[in-house]
Amino acid sequence: MSSSVPLLATLLFVVSLTLGGVDYYFKEKQQEQETPSLPETASTSSSAASVAADPMKTGMSSSTRVVKKGVSTKKKTSVDVGALLASLQFMPTQTSEASLLQLITQVANAQTTVLLLNNDRAALFSWIESDNTKMIFQSVKQALQEQFSPKVTGLIDQTLTSESGPPVDMLAFFDPAISPEKVIFIRVRDRLYEFHVSEKGREAISVLIAELSK
Repeated sequence: MSSSVPLLATLLFVVSLTLGGVDYYFKEKQQEQETPSLPETASTSSSAASVAADPMKTGMSSSTRVVKKGVSTKKKTSVDVGALLASLQFMPTQTSEASLLQLITQVANAQTTVLLLNNDRAALFSWIESDNTKMIFQSVKQALQEQFSPKVTGLIDQTLTSESGPPVDMLAFFDPAISPEKVIFIRVRDRLYEFHVSEKGREAISVLIAELSK
């Protein structure tokens, strides 16, 4: 079994919880969130946790990884977004809506569309590709922290890691003062993705996020 499975499973679990509206759960997990400010980024090594619990379940070894000199461990390049959307039967539709990426960062290369699934809105989808996505992501988080209203709920700010897959930075929240839909940001390699997820699109967007995180 691939060692990237624990990361994808963890990511799907987190996204499902986020989209499921279990705000109370995360309030208990993040007790320091008494005011609408971003918590310190938590790093969760899902692979390490899985191996510690039972290495045989994941098919991974808990021994030290040996890398031969001159051999690159860099994973494959980012996925083909258009092909992925088509394979999951999403229909990208032009929109005049501006994403938070566009409003906050003023980046010119942001690609924004509405994703339709079975003729219903699944999400507003926006993404950028840049060598500077880590700093852009930090600037987005800082700007949102200043805009959060007292009604913000379900706030998640964490990094998921695995031995072989790329680290996935995630920010998720619901704040009616910012968007009537739940908002999720994920940063994977040199890409930063933004989703405003509708009620009907929750399950499908969870799958899309997991695929984009490979």
